[in-house]
Amino acid sequence: MVIVIRKLFIIICSALFMSIISTTTSQAATISVAHHVGLHDRLLDFSDVRVIDRDTKVPLEEISKFLYIPIETENGITYLRKRGMVISYDEVSNITSKDDNPLNWSPIVKVDGKLFISVKYIAREMGFQVEYFQKQKTQRIYRDDYEHMSHEEYETYINKILNAKQTSAQPAEPEGQSKATIYLTFDDGPNKFTAINNSTLKKYNTLATFFFLGNNMKNNSSIINSVVNDGHYIGTHSMTHDKNKIYLSSKSFINEINEGTKLVKEMTGNDAKLVRTPYGSIPHITSAMKNELIKNGYKLWDWDVDSNDWKYTDKQADQIVKNVKVGVEKAYKSGDRDIIVLLHDRSQTTKALPQIIEWLQKEGYSLKTYTPEHHIVQNFLRDTSL
Repeated sequence: MVIVIRKLFIIICSALFMSIISTTTSQAATISVAHHVGLHDRLLDFSDVRVIDRDTKVPLEEISKFLYIPIETENGITYLRKRGMVISYDEVSNITSKDDNPLNWSPIVKVDGKLFISVKYIAREMGFQVEYFQKQKTQRIYRDDYEHMSHEEYETYINKILNAKQTSAQPAEPEGQSKATIYLTFDDGPNKFTAINNSTLKKYNTLATFFFLGNNMKNNSSIINSVVNDGHYIGTHSMTHDKNKIYLSSKSFINEINEGTKLVKEMTGNDAKLVRTPYGSIPHITSAMKNELIKNGYKLWDWDVDSNDWKYTDKQADQIVKNVKVGVEKAYKSGDRDIIVLLHDRSQTTKALPQIIEWLQKEGYSLKTYTPEHHIVQNFLRDTSL
């Protein structure tokens, strides 16, 4: 009897010891730490950055958006296809393959139901180089065929960004409270409807981004001052919105953008480099026009959700609300966590805006204005330098 009890005691102790060892090993293998990833001259914002087996990994779905890599899942296998190359991950065997050849390590892993991929691996497979900044725990992905700042300049830049995040005057959303960030954007102002939309935003204690037309700015200084004083960002939407004039040549294009930006600077004191081009970047912006934007230091925003508000009358404002709801839900389900919504400073939009804001806030979205230090790549050209 004594021998049996001793054996049971040894078995229980061994089981407890193995459990402790297993837990410790698991924690060491998968660690969530304050690491960062940059792309060219930006610092990317991932929902989760982990060091797994001494390798920095980020959510596959999120980095694929930044690098414009299509993802498909078929029969439990996730495929990444680009430029004729196929990377796949089998969720049953946990094996990653390249062009049907199994790899002898695991650049893709599944943690808490989410796929993570090695930053170094996906960057190099896509033709990028990687530079690691030890002090900032930051991996920078870059390519020499894209114009970018030196590593020394970039280190100074990320120091500034990381310090700003710590001391930011804009309080962070409590963890778990915000589903995603929504950027409401308004084109074609300033006009009387800009003032109404601004008042609505103020009523709901939220912020937005306005893309003003230079010709409309000249006689609306009081509206512009109200928008600036209430904390919204103003970018340029060209001077005239005249498609035939703007897109006539790369020179006429950049002149419209430069004049609009100059006017924003003169009337607000802000050096605004964010642009939304009339009718969107595709199909109007040529390679020469794009190069002019890059050369002049501009960033370009298109949109994730088109409200199509311009199509409707005041009596059809409910359809605008519906379009935003459907578009935001679709973007969120696709994994987008920074969702840009296209609206206009028009009468029908003023009718729809209160319902749009109320629904977004009720659903747990966070509404913010554009900030240059937190630039999000969203252009139909799929150019990460913009």
